[in-house]
Amino acid sequence: MFRRPVHSVCRVSYNCATADHHEENNVYKLGKYTKRHTEPTHGRTSPPQEYETIKETNFMKTPLAALSALAAATLALTGCGAPQSSSSSSSSSAASSQAASGKVEVFAAASLNNAGADLEKAYEAANPGVDVTFVYEGSAKLVNQIEQGATPDLLITADTKNMDKAKKLDQFSGSETNVLVTNKLVLVTAEGNPGKINSLDDLKTTDGVVAVCKEDVPCGTIAHQELKKHDITLKNATTESKVTDVATKVTTGNADAGFIYTTDLAAAKKKGVNLGSVELTDVERNEYPAALSKTGSSSETAKKFNEWLKNSDEAKKILTEYGFNTAQ
Repeated sequence: MFRRPVHSVCRVSYNCATADHHEENNVYKLGKYTKRHTEPTHGRTSPPQEYETIKETNFMKTPLAALSALAAATLALTGCGAPQSSSSSSSSSAASSQAASGKVEVFAAASLNNAGADLEKAYEAANPGVDVTFVYEGSAKLVNQIEQGATPDLLITADTKNMDKAKKLDQFSGSETNVLVTNKLVLVTAEGNPGKINSLDDLKTTDGVVAVCKEDVPCGTIAHQELKKHDITLKNATTESKVTDVATKVTTGNADAGFIYTTDLAAAKKKGVNLGSVELTDVERNEYPAALSKTGSSSETAKKFNEWLKNSDEAKKILTEYGFNTAQ
């Protein structure tokens, strides 16, 4: 008996021709239009041959066009995104660079010199593009320099009296002030206490050298008030223009006693100098106000440094280590 050869299933991508299509057997698979049909047996005993025809779709008719469109869309999206990212990155980098550069000049009360050195290092380490310069002097002398034309970005005095004087000057007129820290005066004695000074009243009888600041300097104002209050006239006094000079006289043994701040006492101990101390119980803590000048107010670098001094935990930690009480 003659047998027709068995036809394999036809699977093509384009126009695989068949006869005798039956629409009711049409199925869709993976986006391709697929037709399954059977061929009549014509009396043959063998089972009917199955054919599977895959009819091309519109997508398949133009594969290259579709792929090209997809590639173009991808490039378009990438192209649109890239410049924005680059531009945003450039702007951010420029802003960061601008914010982290510049110079700041600070006129600060002499009693801040030890803490100020550490503040300067800490801020410059975190902001490599910033150059912070502290100028230390007695508060009265700092204000006098501003009267003569000095233009610091920031002024920190050891009392409100001298800050009030500064605010009468054009550079600081209208400036807002904030209390940065407080400090307290103390009577200290040289190592070994050669003058045998153990109380404030001992100053009435001692022949030892006692160092004290000028009366117009904050440390001198408070010291002279204490002396007058207790009716004390020093027999052998040496007068200095700033508190650090008083501290130097006592730590080097050139004075038997002196009036300095608790911060200066702490600094001496850090250096290994063991000074004696007598607490002045009726002396109030003096405030250290800070203010930006007109020059500083127009400088983002100066404003950011001032904010860091007021609010950063790192600045407060440094100031506290040197004996200051940070403002709340």
